[in-house]
Amino acid sequence: MKESLERALRKAARELLANGETMPEIRLTRPKLREHGDYASNLALQLSRQLGKPPRQVAEDLLARVVWPQVVASAEIAGPGFINIHLRQASETQVIWDVLRQGHTYGCRSQQERQKICLEFVSANPTGPMHVGHGRGAVVGDVLASVLQAVGHEVTREYYINDAGAQIGVLADSVWLRMRELQGEVIDFPESAYPGEYVIDIARTLLACRPYAEWQEMDADLRREIIGQAAVDANMKVIREDLAALGIEFDVFFSERELHRSGKVLAMIEELKSRGLVYTGILPPPKGKEVEDYRPVEQLLFRATDFGDDCDRPLLKQDGSPTYFAADIAYHHDKHLRGFDRMIDVWGADHGGYVARVQAAVRALTGRVGQPDILLVQMVNLTRDGKPVRMSKRAGTFVTLREVVDEVGRDAVRFNFMTRRAESQLDFDLAKAKEQSDENPVYYVQYAHARICAILRKAADLGISPGKEGMDLSCLASHEEKRLVKALLEYPEMLEKAAQRLEPYRVATYAMRLAADFHSFYHKYRVITEHKKETEARLALIQATRQVLSNALGILGVDAPERM
Repeated sequence: MKESLERALRKAARELLANGETMPEIRLTRPKLREHGDYASNLALQLSRQLGKPPRQVAEDLLARVVWPQVVASAEIAGPGFINIHLRQASETQVIWDVLRQGHTYGCRSQQERQKICLEFVSANPTGPMHVGHGRGAVVGDVLASVLQAVGHEVTREYYINDAGAQIGVLADSVWLRMRELQGEVIDFPESAYPGEYVIDIARTLLACRPYAEWQEMDADLRREIIGQAAVDANMKVIREDLAALGIEFDVFFSERELHRSGKVLAMIEELKSRGLVYTGILPPPKGKEVEDYRPVEQLLFRATDFGDDCDRPLLKQDGSPTYFAADIAYHHDKHLRGFDRMIDVWGADHGGYVARVQAAVRALTGRVGQPDILLVQMVNLTRDGKPVRMSKRAGTFVTLREVVDEVGRDAVRFNFMTRRAESQLDFDLAKAKEQSDENPVYYVQYAHARICAILRKAADLGISPGKEGMDLSCLASHEEKRLVKALLEYPEMLEKAAQRLEPYRVATYAMRLAADFHSFYHKYRVITEHKKETEARLALIQATRQVLSNALGILGVDAPERM
């Protein structure tokens, strides 16, 4: 309906504009006051400057030309030139039949410009179990993927395994120290060593596979490599299990180690050289702070400043091996070569300073501006009854994601993580997440769905069915009923906006709003009454509401229970 109104305005505007003139974006909004109509447009104000006329005059010209669809009762000019549109009574209730006819596909659409998208998220270092912050990024990425799929895009969920570099060496050393400790040796652990029981578990497993004497006699570099890979494999097994507990599956696990072994990192550096995009130079010390151990050293530098970064970036370390940045460029270049139309990365907020340099490199190699799209996810403040929860024996330094999922359940974790924008810090109270009250958002939404199911079961027991398509729904005239209908209409637009703006949190806030609208209606009106027509209309309304709640919860990866 909204699109048909926009088409009518667009056609009228085209008649006013000269050939070749740019058509402004037409956006209909819902007025805050009901007396201002069902929709409002500021199109006349947008066209005023182009046409050289006052906005009210442009609005009059538009209304003189526009051919509204039959659902429009009237349109009027308000204020400096807004157009307020009033719909015929009960015209919007047709959405109920749309919902019931389309079922779980309501709100989805076939995208004319379908994109093949690589969505990379989580990508936690395989040096230990995932913490709660990783979990938030995992849920944000997974829900965003579902949103993008709902509006018609082809999405590949990808996890980048950081299984190369210094941190894997530190992990291997930590496990080896624990292996020695298990043999009775007194070990003075360095601060850099990874703490936590999981390191001891890996050490025990390796000692069970091969006698300690063999490990001890082995070449140190070979031993470090074998232990490091075994530790990565063990940690990735746990990470995959934790992701599965959260209801998240990946299409691709991409190994940084294999990226190096394939020669793609060095090949990318050679390609940059061939394009004249690298040079040998000396970087100045970091701005704004003194670096005691700064030494001016010649390095191979990428001309990142030519592509929007604030300084050039080294591609090789002093020992001649590629930097982490070089591997990251090669990885994103590989995504480009795999034929993705778009790249989206979900990163922790502490990586914000890394955005410009990666986008600069991708632009240099592919010509794409602003790629990858980066969604930064802020940290989670974990509390219990308002008091901070800080440490886990399993991880040694933080609370693991799995501990939280096991305590409060997958649904509570997923929904609560989506109640705020990704770039906003999130306070997550474990005690509140288990409450069966209106203060717990996932319970509030799921209870609305279960309550509707209970009403529909009661009606079925009484032999009463929701109305059939085509019946008169004009009796749905109360403010609460109209608000529910409008909420159903807004679902497809909400999904589209969430996809365009990369804001998956909108799905959770919409579900809470729809649940609130239903609860307001339920507390004021009986659904099953002595009036057959009214009962059938209300049953159809709540059945459509149940379907849209189920659809939204499905995108969030949260169950829609029929009983609670």
